[in-house]
Amino acid sequence: MSHPATRRYDLDTLRVGAFLLLILYHLGMFYVPWGWHVKSTHITPALEPWMGVLNPWRLSLLFVISGVATRFMLAKMAPGALAAQRSQRLLIPLVFGMLVVVAPQSWAEVVEKNGYTGSFLDFWPRYLSFDQSFGIILPTYNHLWFVAYLWLYTVIALGAAPLIPALDRWGGRLLRGAGLFLVPALLFGLYRATAHRAWGETHVLWADGYGHLQYGTAFLLGLLLGARDEAWSAFERWRAPALGAAAGLLALGLYLRARGVEDMPGPAGAGFAILREAYAWAVICALFGYARRYIRRGSPLLTTLNEAVFPFYIVHQTAIVVTGHLLKPLGLPVLAEAGAILAVTVASCLGAYALARAIPALRLPLGLKPAPRRTAAAPAPAE
Repeated sequence: MSHPATRRYDLDTLRVGAFLLLILYHLGMFYVPWGWHVKSTHITPALEPWMGVLNPWRLSLLFVISGVATRFMLAKMAPGALAAQRSQRLLIPLVFGMLVVVAPQSWAEVVEKNGYTGSFLDFWPRYLSFDQSFGIILPTYNHLWFVAYLWLYTVIALGAAPLIPALDRWGGRLLRGAGLFLVPALLFGLYRATAHRAWGETHVLWADGYGHLQYGTAFLLGLLLGARDEAWSAFERWRAPALGAAAGLLALGLYLRARGVEDMPGPAGAGFAILREAYAWAVICALFGYARRYIRRGSPLLTTLNEAVFPFYIVHQTAIVVTGHLLKPLGLPVLAEAGAILAVTVASCLGAYALARAIPALRLPLGLKPAPRRTAAAPAPAE
């Protein structure tokens, strides 16, 4: 067991890719029949299978990577100092996001769902005053639930840091050989077959039993995997079988879903839930394996995206929701509408990143590290 001595560019790349994919996923949410904050007039059921390919693994992947990153940081910082640093980096964007960034999403939602006719400037004071008369929780965090959950899991993990050596021994017994591929799949499948079918997934921090089982376990897996070089070697060695398993499980899942097995009560539905999570973990294993095999070096683009992706995440859904809402009265064709929303979203993400870099007071609220302190210049030598 050893800790990596160099930066893991493979995980940086996967993290950036997962967040960028999330932008497209949330654009898709404007069009699929599933419930969301606002909806296009061009509902497109044909998108559902494509969204279903991503949905089982995209968030679990991010929580595993976050757990790995936390383990790496623990090797460099004391738990108390790391807890303070992560609270600063996560809670300030979360609070700013709730009070400022997410508020326009809620305005667009109450206009579409409640028939509210006031402007955003009329709505915002009511939003900030915890006005619950619209039938939704205000203020809210919407897509920033990920940040709230990540902060919670990080603080719990750092508070339990003395237990990590015992967890490493436990993980060493379970996450080795076939257990590395089977144990997480079985755990996630059990959660899906029981807790999810009983409670659903709410993204409400204090009332999401299934979500905390799923994502808390994914974060814990990352903590354990961060110290196990042999696990990453196994991911790399078994990358092709993992990809093949993912493809086979996906084909079987799509076949069964088309026949309504997913929503069946009893063993059939529970079996589908286990199959779904086995597919998700196989995808994650394959991604880890191929990224470790082929991504060994960084690049200026990766460095920039790795910094920019958190500001992108903070603002992207507001751009999608508000732009989609404002474009609906124009009656644009679906491709023109989606293209316009994507263009505005990309511009908003780039603008937020540029703004955060240009204005020091906005660095933390928009997800960047504090600006490095300038050291005083050394006095010129006397002549």
